[in-house]
Amino acid sequence: MKYKLFLIKVFLISSQIVLAQNTITSTNLINHLNEFSKTSAVTGREEQAASYIQSLFQKGELKKDKLGNLVMVFGSGYPKTLITVPLDEPGYVISQIKNDGFLKVNPIGFGHIGNLYHQFLQGHEVIINTDTDLLTAVSTVPSAHFEGVRLNPENKKAPFKWQEIYIDVGADSASELVSRNIQLLDAVTLNKKPVIINKSLIAAPSIKSKSAAIALALVAKNIKESDTNGTIVVAWTTLELLNGKGIEAVINNYGPFNKIHRFNRFLETEDIGKQTLLSNVSTSANSNNLIKTKPIIGFRNPATTIDFKSENIYEIGLPSLYANSPVELVAISDVENLIEHWLKALDIKNTKTELPQVAYNLSKPSYNSYQEEHKLVSELIAQYGVSYDEERVRKFILNKLPKWAEPKIDSVGNIVLSFGKGKEHIAFVAHMDETGYVVDSISDNGRLILKNRGGMLRWLWEGQPASVHTKEYQIKGVFEPRINYIKSSERKLSKSLKVFAGFNSKNEALEAGIEVGVSTVTMPKEMIRISENRATARGFDDRTGCAALLSSLRNLNPDELKQRVTFIWSIAEEVGLIGSSFAAKNLTNINTVYPIDTYVSSDDPYSSESFANCPLGNGAVIRVLESINFLSRENLKQIQALANKNEIKVQYGMTAGGTDGQAFLGYGIPSIPLSWPGRYSHSPIEVMDYRDLSSLVLLINAIIKEPSNN
Repeated sequence: MKYKLFLIKVFLISSQIVLAQNTITSTNLINHLNEFSKTSAVTGREEQAASYIQSLFQKGELKKDKLGNLVMVFGSGYPKTLITVPLDEPGYVISQIKNDGFLKVNPIGFGHIGNLYHQFLQGHEVIINTDTDLLTAVSTVPSAHFEGVRLNPENKKAPFKWQEIYIDVGADSASELVSRNIQLLDAVTLNKKPVIINKSLIAAPSIKSKSAAIALALVAKNIKESDTNGTIVVAWTTLELLNGKGIEAVINNYGPFNKIHRFNRFLETEDIGKQTLLSNVSTSANSNNLIKTKPIIGFRNPATTIDFKSENIYEIGLPSLYANSPVELVAISDVENLIEHWLKALDIKNTKTELPQVAYNLSKPSYNSYQEEHKLVSELIAQYGVSYDEERVRKFILNKLPKWAEPKIDSVGNIVLSFGKGKEHIAFVAHMDETGYVVDSISDNGRLILKNRGGMLRWLWEGQPASVHTKEYQIKGVFEPRINYIKSSERKLSKSLKVFAGFNSKNEALEAGIEVGVSTVTMPKEMIRISENRATARGFDDRTGCAALLSSLRNLNPDELKQRVTFIWSIAEEVGLIGSSFAAKNLTNINTVYPIDTYVSSDDPYSSESFANCPLGNGAVIRVLESINFLSRENLKQIQALANKNEIKVQYGMTAGGTDGQAFLGYGIPSIPLSWPGRYSHSPIEVMDYRDLSSLVLLINAIIKEPSNN
């Protein structure tokens, strides 16, 4: 795989309140922790992380051995000291390429600690490390809309296991995967999204060992600028989670050593930010504030050539919250303390040297089709708008309307745009809101306790990055894993989700602008293409519908229309059709309403759903039957005839859920729901196909321009 690294200046942007710390944290250190925590280093495939470490030093300073270990040697003679940190991390490899284009995976090595470790992957983006590219894909999850009709509901199951994992790369066949150079045993990791809180804490997968690797780089820089007593060997080792041969090779090839200082990721305590480190043995007098603890699991060294028990090894660890989760969290002051500890152990002065700033340019595929569609939908996705908090979405839509448009904002916040003339009056409605959470209360220790807005499989959010939305700005945080996440026996989350955003008290949260019942909470989101025709994001329901309406207005001349048309972008659909209910009451003269919303498709790797099988890429969908509506044969035939006349690809079917059209039915107004097929509804990784969006826009335009005269 190719990794390109450039020396650049990286700026940290944060508007948050800085927590009191005993030291002033280096921005240089924060930037490197943030960048390096994104790297992939599945055990046995540590090349990306190794490339990052190599970029921190001049060519030739680091030696890379045949196992991938990175080694630096300072001084000569005795005593000989080794200081070492592992490069690798837990992960997966592709174990099966299925004919339908989905992938199966197996965990590799050990370190997948806790009953929910694999569950934290479910419903999230992953990175596939191919020989040539880093490909974004998704770890699939059954659609939330089907939960009520399943014989075996997801929330009744035991914790999610790795055997249940399916990976969706936006392909329909195994041949597509081959053309994209996806091969058996390619490494797979979570798409990492580090969270920096208050410039003093950082959360990310495997952040303890990632932090130790950057700390060791700073130690090496200090050693380089100092006189050494004897020989000091600095090593970033591979294969620790597979067979332990990385460190074994270093000891055999560069030893014997009088002392070995080894970072141990399996030492644990939650006492973060208290100037303490963890130790597996007693240590020298110049090291203060060490907490002696036993590792939660031991190292594995099969067929070892070294008697590790006879070696003089000093194991050090970092305190952390939420260990072995995607939001494993450390205090940056503890990382600084680790640097000081190692320098004191080596009798090296801390020169406060900094590392050169680097950012890795990942080799990712480029896509050429559907550029306009991608740009519009991705910009809509970027606007956060939990139910009742749609202002950002509303502003965006208003700014995208054509110059001739004269929209009105009604008293509940819907956008209402009417145009055209004629006896017949039709309406289209798409909702602006998305599922998410609102702060329901604040605990005395500053945790934000959340309440749902919309239906979701809530466990998909625990142990993941969080964004808290105040009136003025976003505050970064993490959705805390449940208290017993290591030993949990249930898949579902029984208690309310909580967010840690760096607050130590309720008062701190209130002073930061958190308002109970007002401040909303979501997960950071971004629309990412996973293939030429498909993309993933949280919130396609219903930003794709909003985009379809906006797109249909392009090149539209309202003076040429032979009927009156009203577009409604509604609020709060996910919590009870609030916006559309208000609009329907004020638009009772409408002949027909066309709700534009997701068709929850069973075009996924799960075989339990016996309906909703409208495949992605086969065109727009007429939602003939849903939980609250059954379209008449006459209206179905009318839309099908119109689509055939204009050579527009359409499908039809039944699915679960409902639309904003329900509000209009009560006034005797027929509802004809139009959709695009989507996978993994109300999850962080909804998937849509641009071809279906294109068909939907064509269908909307045809309906607008060709009145039915019914």
